[in-house]
Amino acid sequence: MEKEEKQTKKEIILYIMSIILLIIACIPSIAKYQAILILTSILLAGYELIIEGIKNIFKLNFEEDTLMTIAIISAFILGEYVESAIVILLFKLGEFLEQRAEAKAENNIKEIVKIKAETANLLIDNKIEVVDAKEIKPEQLILIKPGEKVPVDCVVLKGESNIDASAITGESKQITVKPNQELFSGAINLTTALTCKALRDAKHSMASQIADLVEEATTNKANTEKFITKFSKIYTPTVIIIAIIIAIIPFICGNLDYKDWINRALIFLVASCPCSLVISVPLAFISCIGAISKKGMLIKGTKHIENLSKSNIIAFDKTGTLTTGKMKIKEFKVYDNYNEDEIFEYIYNLELLSNHPISTALKEYKQNVKSLEIKNQQEIAGCGMYGIINENEILFGNTKLLEKYNIKIEQVIDEAIYIIVNKKCAGYVTLTEEIREEAKEIVSKLKKVGIEKVIMLTGDNKQSAKIISDTLKIDETKSSLLPKQKLDEIEKIKQKGKKVIFVGDGINDSPVLVASSFGISMGSGTSIANNTADSILISNNIGVIPIAIRIAKKSMRIIRFNITFSILIKIVVLILGILGIAPIWLAVFADTGVTFLTVLNSTRIHKIK
Repeated sequence: MEKEEKQTKKEIILYIMSIILLIIACIPSIAKYQAILILTSILLAGYELIIEGIKNIFKLNFEEDTLMTIAIISAFILGEYVESAIVILLFKLGEFLEQRAEAKAENNIKEIVKIKAETANLLIDNKIEVVDAKEIKPEQLILIKPGEKVPVDCVVLKGESNIDASAITGESKQITVKPNQELFSGAINLTTALTCKALRDAKHSMASQIADLVEEATTNKANTEKFITKFSKIYTPTVIIIAIIIAIIPFICGNLDYKDWINRALIFLVASCPCSLVISVPLAFISCIGAISKKGMLIKGTKHIENLSKSNIIAFDKTGTLTTGKMKIKEFKVYDNYNEDEIFEYIYNLELLSNHPISTALKEYKQNVKSLEIKNQQEIAGCGMYGIINENEILFGNTKLLEKYNIKIEQVIDEAIYIIVNKKCAGYVTLTEEIREEAKEIVSKLKKVGIEKVIMLTGDNKQSAKIISDTLKIDETKSSLLPKQKLDEIEKIKQKGKKVIFVGDGINDSPVLVASSFGISMGSGTSIANNTADSILISNNIGVIPIAIRIAKKSMRIIRFNITFSILIKIVVLILGILGIAPIWLAVFADTGVTFLTVLNSTRIHKIK
């Protein structure tokens, strides 16, 4: 880095000296030394470019350096000393400005990759050993001090602290973590030391996955990028052939000013350089990936941005996507002749060690519940729980459990989970899925960014799906779908000529994520879903999706503008150059000036809100 800075300072000093020499050379009293002074000026500012350009001529490698070198040398030989110096000075100025703009965009990508921690505090027999983060293995204990990055994905065992997870989730708001909560690597511990247990090694932790995805994203080129690369390889030799034809016109016609037509050929060469396209288009795509990743979504390559920008239909899985995957108690009903607290204690203790979603819902519904002794506790698969508490026979389950124990109730509510005490119904619990907070306005926000229809495709029953669909005002819902049926629905949409985004998180969503125009996997989803999707929603915040679509659409508009603007300016200057109207400095502007403007335009992507 220091070497680069020294090189930049050296180039700036030489550039300033070059300008001073050019100004001195233009003083009439020393006109006889003009050629020597300007040659020195040219060499000070662009000796590296000229050396590289001459090498490329012999290699028949006709890049921008080659074209500029031909123009500078030819203009000097023709006696156009000042014009020759102006070409190199304008070109170098544009190059400085381009490098500055490009460096800014590249730094945004580098910042994302820097989220990995280098070291970790390994706890062995209550002693701390500082080791390379790559050495940490699952199940090992680590200590994360205030100000340190989380080295690997882990679960908090001891301590409570504020965490800055903005590098991972894109959310600037701090979060508070407590024991039993999971921490992603790359987050920063802010206030209190935390004792944690590693869940994954560094390679498979979130920070490494993000860094790998960013590197993958910069290598997977979009169709537009590929076209520009191929275009420049064909375009440059074609331009040189046309320039040669322009230069030999006077020799063909016999009575034309050869010097004027060689000058026109030089102007044609300089103005036609495809730098603005070759530099600004890839830069815009990379800037788009960087801007979206800062919001909490990682896209696996620039080739996916075009599909995201063109999408007009979006389909969501339900559980774990529109909902958190957690259940919460909708209604807890206890009949008049039973004590509510006592009944809750029964079902709470029955479910305490269960993996059922209702277990979590009960724990969140009421805190500090009295612990009770349970005898003969049984979990009856697909039905519910059985146990004896305080000499009372307790059943807690669905209608299948009631049938199994031959228990009759007056009014059957299909979605209810019944509480039976000594073969009599004491009440029931109904559950509802916890809808993600950001999902409540997702439909209206998606419509604002050009999504025509929002669809829900779920394997859950019609009644559960309808509750979520009606709450979120989703346009169309298909329920009780098998994975193959979900896939068929996506194919039907695509057959109508629509571009469809699919958002899912499970193993069964993998085929649909692959088949969709743009697949989004939830960061908390399965590794298979993450591997098959085109992007990963690291933040698990589906509210990022409309923002990502807006950034992608804006980026594609900027890219199209850059291409159109570059081509139009070049066409105008080329025509003026062939007609002998355009001066050589205008040709330099058509190349370097337009490149700088388009690069600057590409960096605006980072400012999209």
